[in-house]
Amino acid sequence: MKTINKKNNKSQITIFVILAIAIVAVLLIIFYPNIKKFILPSTPGDLIPKECMETTVKENLKTLMLRGGNMKPELYFIYYNETLDYLCYTGEWYKTCVMQKPFLKQEIEKQLNEYSAKKIESCINSMIDKLKSKGYDVKVSGTRKAVIEIVPKKIIIRLDIDMILTKNEQSQSLNDLNFLTSFSSNSYDMIMITSSIQNFEARYGDSTPEDYMFLYTNLKVQKLKQGDGTKVYIIEDRNTKEKLQFATRSLVWPPGWGFNPSFA
Repeated sequence: MKTINKKNNKSQITIFVILAIAIVAVLLIIFYPNIKKFILPSTPGDLIPKECMETTVKENLKTLMLRGGNMKPELYFIYYNETLDYLCYTGEWYKTCVMQKPFLKQEIEKQLNEYSAKKIESCINSMIDKLKSKGYDVKVSGTRKAVIEIVPKKIIIRLDIDMILTKNEQSQSLNDLNFLTSFSSNSYDMIMITSSIQNFEARYGDSTPEDYMFLYTNLKVQKLKQGDGTKVYIIEDRNTKEKLQFATRSLVWPPGWGFNPSFA
């Protein structure tokens, strides 16, 4: 009986040891990226500030989209304390609006690059300071300027930069491909819909949001009519909650003149 009990105890201990090893292995797989930061020394590649650059662009893109693609709109409508750029506007009665930004994607990219430039340069300078603190001699060429592009399903950030790092008489090169990064976004589709709405408002004085939601099932398109003939459009991704909102004013009739097609 004692022999049998000893065998059972050994079997149980063996099972517990195997389970413990399996649990540790699973935890290492899950948390390895974070553990690696503390155990292994940073290499130059680890210090490339992709997260810093992405965060900067994400924040500026969000602000731009909430304001109709313009950080500081000059012709705007106030909607819940947010200044929405009029992307198609007329101040006259009976007339369709004039498109204010026929090349909306290019305009948003331009402002995105403009307002992200200083912060991205700060991200790069912070990397250079960290490399120098680790004993690297750093030589930088290129303009260090980022080129931000809005493409289907993502935002791409390219950087005009080359680095030569030297330490202990050994050199390593980092170029623009090392700094290339991107993140997921449906901004492209939302901007294309906005450009189409602008076009319909300029031609016919109105648009039909339901048509866009039929084609883009992941997007919610709202048209909210205001008392002065302004229409506020809100395009929202049902999954990511990204939002683009803007204003139009087109084919407006004076009060008391009967049927007004822009309020149908």
